[in-house]
Amino acid sequence: MAVWRYFVRYVPGGSRRMLLYGVFACAQSVLLLPVLLLIRHAVDAAIPRGDVQQLVLIGAAILLLRLAESAVSLWLRALNLRLVKTAITRLREDLLTRMYLLSRAAYAQFDRQRVHARIVQDTERLDNLGNQILSKVLPSIFSAGVLLGLLGYFNGWLLSALLAMAPLVFLIARLTGRRVKARVQVFQRAFERFSAGVSFVLRHMDLTRALSFEARETERRFAEYQDLNHAGQRMAHSFAVHGQAQAVLATLAGIVILVLGGALVATRAMTLGEFFSFWVAASWLNNYFGAVTGAIPDLITANESMRTLHRLAHDGERVEYTGRHRLRFSGRIQLEDVAFGYGAKPVLRGVTLDIGPGARLSITGPNGAGKSTILYMILGFYRPARGRLLADSVPYDDIDLRDLRRRIGVVMQQPTFFPGTIFEIIAYGSPEATPDEVRRAARLALADEFIEKLPHGYDTQVGEDALLLSGGEAQRLAIARALLPRPRLLVLDEPTNHLEISLVERLIENLAGLEERPGIVTISHDPRVLATTDRVYRLEAGALRIQTMAATGATEGVMAHG
Repeated sequence: MAVWRYFVRYVPGGSRRMLLYGVFACAQSVLLLPVLLLIRHAVDAAIPRGDVQQLVLIGAAILLLRLAESAVSLWLRALNLRLVKTAITRLREDLLTRMYLLSRAAYAQFDRQRVHARIVQDTERLDNLGNQILSKVLPSIFSAGVLLGLLGYFNGWLLSALLAMAPLVFLIARLTGRRVKARVQVFQRAFERFSAGVSFVLRHMDLTRALSFEARETERRFAEYQDLNHAGQRMAHSFAVHGQAQAVLATLAGIVILVLGGALVATRAMTLGEFFSFWVAASWLNNYFGAVTGAIPDLITANESMRTLHRLAHDGERVEYTGRHRLRFSGRIQLEDVAFGYGAKPVLRGVTLDIGPGARLSITGPNGAGKSTILYMILGFYRPARGRLLADSVPYDDIDLRDLRRRIGVVMQQPTFFPGTIFEIIAYGSPEATPDEVRRAARLALADEFIEKLPHGYDTQVGEDALLLSGGEAQRLAIARALLPRPRLLVLDEPTNHLEISLVERLIENLAGLEERPGIVTISHDPRVLATTDRVYRLEAGALRIQTMAATGATEGVMAHG
């Protein structure tokens, strides 16, 4: 139930609004009750007397009642759409928000392709089911309740005979429902593998071709397609078995009404009008019952989807920085006795570092020492296991981290790009940036030199992950993106990996001459970069030590205390 309470909380008005919807659905079904009474009167009175005028009036009254019922139905449908669509939108918003709250370690462990398939496909299933429940299932349940009361009014004995079939109906629905649930679970997992496989092919086309692995990769994907085909067939067949079982039960109920009802009419225990009205009401009841039982496979499917989304929303480590304080931020960041590890593997051991406003320092060390982890700590992607971080002497727990990040420019070791134009790539994160500001950032990052040679300039498409650009060109775009908002602190993770020697020297000169004088923290092995900074720290075995200071050029071995 916790799974569905998670969903209901996104419905406008919650469970109360859904209950109110059910009351209106019941009122809708009440409009059909006079129709049955009119039918009985027509058969028992108007037809035997040959009163054509009264039959015409009865027909007109039935039509008006049907039109009124249709009007109420359309109003309920509009309400249904508003409730369900709003709930699904809020659910999707919550899932997206929770994704951004995940620690980087939790996010890195995700199979992103499968998570994508789950969020997109499972929320769509819930959308479809929500519409079905509110537009068909709930009205059918309330209408069925009203009709059962009227059937008892027409003939209690005949209704009792129908109700005696309820245990059989329940047993068969349970048996077929179990089969449907098992097949749905298999199908959903097969669909996730299919979706992830298609995404893999599109994202790693070059890798597959470079290794001449097309045949094996195609074979793997074809096997997934066959699994999906078989799982889909088995699931659809289980739906058909469930539907046919309900149809057989409906036929059996019709036979009971025909035989027992006919016997009651023959013995004059029931009028022909009552029998006819009972038959019509039972037909309606069967339709309502069919809407409920027919939705069982979809309910099972949606329940599995809801369980998947609930796990996705609540699993995974989160970085619970919830502060609201907004800094003017001078550029000062402090790490105080910070310890951190990935699971049981320690990475940082009591790291202390004071990055002052306008400071220029570098961090070097062997691969895997945790240099990039310090960057992620500064951004608030990780929380330390011990110690704390401060910005302008204010603890991270008190700060609005999203606001702080807007004042920190970052170039990751492996920059991320999306399909779009060069202008869109540079301006991402700074939607208010003007063309002149974008060009300034590109010029400082030395990206303008190759951009201006392109046929479409800043309107040139870069492709997925900037595949249409060289490594050096993509690196310069990433640096331009970081420089655009004029950050107070600039953090660069191996920014010169793909750049030529001449470009590295000019880039360092441009960064040193920035008029806003931001602090610059560079993670690098490049001696040309290290030589341009005021202080070099070496991270090794989890400890951060001062390696060199530009002021003296001396090599030191003291802990980094600021």
